[in-house]
Amino acid sequence: MDDNRLSALDRSTSIGLILIALFQGFALYALHLAVEHSHWLATDQRWLSALYSITIVVPAFYLISMVRLRERINVIPLLLVPLLFWMGWYLGWAIPVVEVPYRRSQPLTASFCMTVGVAMFILALFFRSSASSGTWPKAYQPLLNYSWEFALTIAQVSLFIGVFWAILGLWGGLFAAIGIDFFARVFQEPGFIYPVTWLILGIAVVMIRNRFRFLASVRLMCEALIKTLLPLVALVILLFFAVLPWTGLEPIWDTGKAAQILMALMLTLLLFFNAVFHQTHGNPPYPVWLRNTVLMAIVLLPIGSLLAAWALWLRIDQYGLSLDRLWAGLLQVLTAAFTFSYSLILLWRRHAAFPSLHRVNKWLALLVASVLMLVNTPLADMRHWSAQYQVKRLLDGRTTVEDFDFRYVHYRLGQPGNLALQDLVESEFAQEHPEVKRHVEFLRKQTQPSSTGPLVDTSNLDEVAQQFNTRPEGTKLPEPLLSLLAKQDLTCLTSMPEQRCMAVRHDDETSIQWVIYNQNFFLASAYAERNDVWYLVGKLSVLGPVEVEGPETNNCLHFDPPTNLQRIPGSLNAYRSGLCLYSLQPSIEFVRQQLSTAES
Repeated sequence: MDDNRLSALDRSTSIGLILIALFQGFALYALHLAVEHSHWLATDQRWLSALYSITIVVPAFYLISMVRLRERINVIPLLLVPLLFWMGWYLGWAIPVVEVPYRRSQPLTASFCMTVGVAMFILALFFRSSASSGTWPKAYQPLLNYSWEFALTIAQVSLFIGVFWAILGLWGGLFAAIGIDFFARVFQEPGFIYPVTWLILGIAVVMIRNRFRFLASVRLMCEALIKTLLPLVALVILLFFAVLPWTGLEPIWDTGKAAQILMALMLTLLLFFNAVFHQTHGNPPYPVWLRNTVLMAIVLLPIGSLLAAWALWLRIDQYGLSLDRLWAGLLQVLTAAFTFSYSLILLWRRHAAFPSLHRVNKWLALLVASVLMLVNTPLADMRHWSAQYQVKRLLDGRTTVEDFDFRYVHYRLGQPGNLALQDLVESEFAQEHPEVKRHVEFLRKQTQPSSTGPLVDTSNLDEVAQQFNTRPEGTKLPEPLLSLLAKQDLTCLTSMPEQRCMAVRHDDETSIQWVIYNQNFFLASAYAERNDVWYLVGKLSVLGPVEVEGPETNNCLHFDPPTNLQRIPGSLNAYRSGLCLYSLQPSIEFVRQQLSTAES
């Protein structure tokens, strides 16, 4: 059979696809119940990630690419099961914080879904073409046709599901408005959501795939729009290259935004070019001058790849390898494979270039799919590379301990980052810099970045005292006051060790003996001792300068903490330090103490 011709699904295949979708819905519901009831599958991220990968990808692969149900070639996608299990298992191992529920958003999961989704989309194109023709796809045109069909099918199914649930939402809301909330409650039950959604999804896929003439019509409309926009994109890129000799390259190096925008335009140009220039025979699109303009932009695309790569290298050389920069580098390498191939073929083959471009597209598509799957395995884990490089910069002295982002390595790079930090703690460098071990221990006490609670051993007053910078220098906080501060919710006791609090002693003011600045100098806590008992006097805040206008108008908000607070006579809890005014809001403990003193 010619795989270039779209055809309707037979009855058994249509029923089979609907049953596959329904099975996927029930499987996802079973995994949902495992998470909800804390089954062992849900408590082990490796098993859960692996099973989710298989349950989502394999049925979806069949839904968009199966041609006939009763064909032996349908066994081939099952070979993806061990690969998906391996990649999902590794993802579950690499998730940074085991205690965080799986249902919460994880950056590692987002990148995994995107890369695996693109790779499976490409592999499904080749499988669909092979299932239709009975042989390995040799022609380029069928692959392009199926890519359009897949993209339009996914878009229309998503729209159909969205409208379906919007109608159910209106249904439930309408009856809830008259006091009947049965439907609203049923529509929110997972036992209803999963099976019904995937049943409707299966029906929508069959309906859309059977209406191939409609898909062809939508494709023609999209191609007409793209054909109109392609010269504009080419013109923008050519103008950008033309003005670079006058503007210079500094804006690209300084901001990095120009390189990102250029990469987006280059990818758009490549996509539009393939959508328009896909015929190897017949009348070429556009007049000769306009066609040459588009081809010139394609030929010059390697310049954009080199500029973007140079800008990225400058960032890496200055700040080191991060996960985001590695992803950017991977995208640039894959894009450069297309830009250089297209440019060389157009220059070399000229009028006979398009058949060669189509052959190159097939092999480059397989390369992209292979690379995107490889980066989700231990063989090419960019999290591991980034973590090792960040630690190496610290060991080589290119990054100081103060500038090293322990939190990024611990949370953003997952388990590979944790292993790198463990190696760092056990290194000779950590023995020479004890603060490294302290940083890592602080992070390990946190189950997630936003967790609260003391990370300092509050029973050890010496450790608590290390979290305060005192003024005047050399003064020490009294132990009874340290015991009270250890019970307070202070940032320096619940955050990284470099985030210390400021403690200022005031000898001239008996009502306030110590002021503790938690996060900034705008609001502080005042403490005092009465009858050998320390208590919180109140919150001290900046009011502003003494004069309405003058040199100190804005400086009061930027000065260091005052060391000579003096109460203003006759005022109600107002203080002065130099040309700045402060207000004290008394605490309930202070008011009760004053009341007790007055009554006695």
